[in-house]
Amino acid sequence: MVLLLLGTRQINPSEVPDFYLLNQLYRSGQYQTALDNYYSLLKNQPGLLQREPVLRFKIGYIHFRLGNYDQALKVFESSPSDLEIIEDYLLYFRAISHLYLKDTLSFDSTTKILRWRYPNSPLIPLVDSINAHFAVSQQQPDTAIHYLQATLKSGYFDRDGIYLDLLKMYLLKRDTVEYRKLAFQFLNTYPFHDQSLSIYQELRKTYQQKIPIEDLKKLLNYLLRTSKFLIAELLLEQQQPFAERWSEKEFFHWKLQEILFHKGEFDRVLKWSLANRSHFRSLPILREIDLHIARCYLRLNNTLKSIESYLNFQQSYPQDPLSPEVLWKVAWLYEEKGDISSAIQMYRKLVKVYPRYEYYSEAYFRIGLNYYRLKKYQSALQAWEEAFRKVSQSSQKDRISYWIGKCYEMQKDYKKQGEIYIQLAERPIDTFYNLKAFYLTSDGRDLHQNVNEIFWKLHEDQQSFIGNYIDKFKKALLVEDILGPRWGDRELRTVTENSNKWQEKFSLGELYEKMGNYGFAFRRFRQIYERYFSQAEISEIIPIFKKLYPLYYANQIDSVSHRFEVPAELIWSVIKKESAFERKAISYANAYGLMQLLPGTASQVAPYLGITYFSTQQLFDPDINIQLGTFYLSSLLKRYEGNYVKALAAYNAGPHRVDRWEKIYKTADDDLFMENLEFEQTREYVRTCLKYFWLYRHIMNPGEISPEIINYPIKLNDYL
Repeated sequence: MVLLLLGTRQINPSEVPDFYLLNQLYRSGQYQTALDNYYSLLKNQPGLLQREPVLRFKIGYIHFRLGNYDQALKVFESSPSDLEIIEDYLLYFRAISHLYLKDTLSFDSTTKILRWRYPNSPLIPLVDSINAHFAVSQQQPDTAIHYLQATLKSGYFDRDGIYLDLLKMYLLKRDTVEYRKLAFQFLNTYPFHDQSLSIYQELRKTYQQKIPIEDLKKLLNYLLRTSKFLIAELLLEQQQPFAERWSEKEFFHWKLQEILFHKGEFDRVLKWSLANRSHFRSLPILREIDLHIARCYLRLNNTLKSIESYLNFQQSYPQDPLSPEVLWKVAWLYEEKGDISSAIQMYRKLVKVYPRYEYYSEAYFRIGLNYYRLKKYQSALQAWEEAFRKVSQSSQKDRISYWIGKCYEMQKDYKKQGEIYIQLAERPIDTFYNLKAFYLTSDGRDLHQNVNEIFWKLHEDQQSFIGNYIDKFKKALLVEDILGPRWGDRELRTVTENSNKWQEKFSLGELYEKMGNYGFAFRRFRQIYERYFSQAEISEIIPIFKKLYPLYYANQIDSVSHRFEVPAELIWSVIKKESAFERKAISYANAYGLMQLLPGTASQVAPYLGITYFSTQQLFDPDINIQLGTFYLSSLLKRYEGNYVKALAAYNAGPHRVDRWEKIYKTADDDLFMENLEFEQTREYVRTCLKYFWLYRHIMNPGEISPEIINYPIKLNDYL
């Protein structure tokens, strides 16, 4: 197929079975069988090698993979000018063959030619990596550091492994400054890495006696983040004698209490803080003490004292970046204890005093929501109408409109509710609220029929634009045909975009899919949608829409879906939200892989599936990650009796929090429960996953209403 696309000669029909079967053997890695048959074919058709120069490269590559480096070298050196398009690959495999034959001089001279002729080739980082590995093994720090840094800049390799080699070389070179800089970066980026503790220990050795306070803070942050409390206490004990200035002494006095707080000794920390606060002069530490007093009261379930302490903090430090968040926390605490009027008062104060706070529009929304909870629907309407005027984000306006509709429902004004929901339903794919309004008003109207027809077309219209730009991707396709998707993907990343046509960008995304780089592919399609289609009519987005809801990893997902009784559409939705199909994704919270699993969760779940878990690197394996993530999601669905809102909230924030929220907000209304999830991140997560879930279902079953949509009053249906 690729040879045809590249415009090579048409193969005689009698040759097709031989070529097809042999290439299948080649691509499946059955190299010796493929080689024997290639030679038999060439014996019968002597001129074939001249007509099909790619076959020569494949034969050379087979010899290379079988370890016949002398034979491989002969083939690569005798390749004709017909393969000029991939001459950098010929040079590369010639160089590597020389290396395996221990001819380092020829390796060096060949790679120099490669660098000179093809300075932008994706093979240069591979050569740099080989040189780096050799220099590391030979303990040549300056050379190793040069090549490792070049490898790091390329973006083709896992950074953690390069960091580890760089750290070894900096130690060997006794470059303490660079070692410390990189070691701190490693601990901050990979705190749960298998080598993080040994890096900490080695970093600790680079300090003779006193550790500068700023460095000490970084070390303690790593230890607290990874719950290494005993090591943190020992570090403080060792460093405290070196404290000279009063500010340093105060730092040590307070830091031990912070460790105790992280250990959960809240009563002890609270008593100490109340007894010793007056002895401190350092304003940053006084701030920390005041904040922890409020936090300790909260952990000890003394909500009133916690609220009082938080308000004292806000009054004492009104310009502190944390002060608006403190008011937000107080408002939530009032909500939790049922003092809705005080909560509304706090939200009003928040929007008045901190208009630039990131949750400004959310605070406005919650004023209306709290009136709704009090069943003061007219007040809720007025508050939301005010909020609608104050906020600018269209998605927030849709959310407010949806809840205004619910107010009219409570007032039994189904006509106004229906009018609002029908208007929201005109763009069902925009937000969770638009989509839910679309389902709730699905009464056979033309709007819904047209949308359903469009979703049916997604199955019929399989558009591709690769053929339009084949010349631009010729080399990547050829490399993929000869060496496989991993090499083709690397070559594809060198392709530059000179066009503003979305079709070219689309074709590039298609090729990333072909190479198996689903993260790159999905991001490409998402960029196309946001730039060219986000404001378009639904009928115009068919080419891109299905690419926004791809069925990547279908075999693995289909298998675990049946095994653990979790809808496949839900698994895709979680992966899409968690990692955007990037299998090596790492979050700021140190969750790993497609379904963003925490190492602790993975280690707990793995034994149930007979998986031996020993390294975070395993979580980059799609098979393992999808198995562990789906099993965990299945356990949450069972725990919450199939309630998707609660199961997804628990996947994001932890079941212990959802259990607490269930006790605080006892309601059968999933909308209301979701809006009262404490964290904005969790609320947004649940809404987004449910939207993805319903759209995946609609793509696969157009016209079908998801059973999770609750039945609305008959009178609304009568109006519609």
